[in-house]
Amino acid sequence: MSENPSLLPIEEKKSGGCECGCGCGDERLSLDARAIPHRLRHAAVLGAASSLAVGESFDLLAPHVPTPLLAQIDQLDGSFAHELLEAEDGYARVEIRRTA
Repeated sequence: MSENPSLLPIEEKKSGGCECGCGCGDERLSLDARAIPHRLRHAAVLGAASSLAVGESFDLLAPHVPTPLLAQIDQLDGSFAHELLEAEDGYARVEIRRTA
């Protein structure tokens, strides 16, 4: 858990930039859902996904592959894509991207 329980564990990381030259790839967002209390996780992740603009994404860090949560994201207004980037016992990293 975060040392300050009123803060969500969201990080922005600078990357090498994007190929289109607009600067959209300058920040990489990640949300560590492992640090969010279990009963609030889905709501927090669904809110984060809903806040994305078209073309934006974040990496979701979870204690397991979040199959039910990904199904919920697929039902949100707008179009989303998700890709499992890493998975091992007790850890998964999924990129969630808004496509429309």
